[in-house]
Amino acid sequence: MKDSDEYLDNSYVATYVVAEKQSGIRLDHFLKLNYRKRSREKIKKAILEGSISIERDELSPFAIGKLKSSLQLLAGDQVLVVSEKRPEPEVSFDFKIIFEDDHLLVINKPGNLPVHPAGRYFFNTLLVHLRTYGHRPDAAPDASGDRDYYLPHRIDKETSGILVLTKDSVSCSKLVGQFAKRQTKKKYLAIVHGTPPESFTVDAPLDRSTSSAISVKMEVKKEGGYPSHTDFKRLGVYGQFSLVECYPKTGRQHQIRVHLEHAGHPIVGDKLYGMPEAESLNYFEHKHLSPEALARLMIPRHALHAAGITFEHPITGLDVSFESALPPDLANFLVSSPAIGHPVSS
Repeated sequence: MKDSDEYLDNSYVATYVVAEKQSGIRLDHFLKLNYRKRSREKIKKAILEGSISIERDELSPFAIGKLKSSLQLLAGDQVLVVSEKRPEPEVSFDFKIIFEDDHLLVINKPGNLPVHPAGRYFFNTLLVHLRTYGHRPDAAPDASGDRDYYLPHRIDKETSGILVLTKDSVSCSKLVGQFAKRQTKKKYLAIVHGTPPESFTVDAPLDRSTSSAISVKMEVKKEGGYPSHTDFKRLGVYGQFSLVECYPKTGRQHQIRVHLEHAGHPIVGDKLYGMPEAESLNYFEHKHLSPEALARLMIPRHALHAAGITFEHPITGLDVSFESALPPDLANFLVSSPAIGHPVSS
């Protein structure tokens, strides 16, 4: 399991601890488990070039010697992997703290901030930033990355709003259980194309798309798929667009976005579910959008905001609720675009 990260000027050191059940595993097999997208050839090269090192209990009778791919690891061994920092796209760390105690940290996340490392983002993610700098503006960097924050749930990079983190693994585990048992209540706000009914429900199973070349894309399944249920309420109509409240009863990946697209009212600015497949593929592969795609998107990110959440505090057992208003970029879109104007109905 991953134990910590140490952040240096031009590189970082990720530390992985060998678990009891992994004792005896080969070094290259252990690394492959933690770097699934790396080929065995690249892993072997990293070992030979000295990017990998091992720290073993000095009382152990088993000497490490020269590192080889076939070296057998022991429970408790620490495998250190040195990786070079690479340029990453700029993000916004302008998050606001909504609530904090000894166990929870609830923040209002901006709409251009990945929550956890993935793809082109590692250092420019909320979780790594918190572990390195903490959540206070005047906090000093911690090169060891020893601050602990855990994610009981996640929201997409472009989705703004409420995100709950915990400061200990026990609290995280309890909250994960609540999410899994659907004991939490979540509310989202979305700006969509067209005028949906005043209230409607989409009860449509979801799973990975088998027709798209984009690996993260989900789709509604007529047969099979994971049960997925979302209730919607229209709050107002703004010319060609509407503001809707979304109440997901399940927590599938991209659930609200897919259900709204399935209902014929895709979210404004959605690069995955609001554009033709060819345009989406062009963006996800080359980060390029045609003038026509930019005109359809209208705003830099998809117009989805995590506006409310209620759950049982993992330690006190008391119900806690948090709210977040529609952020300025989405609110301004509703009232300032010449093609939109003011609400015409509710």
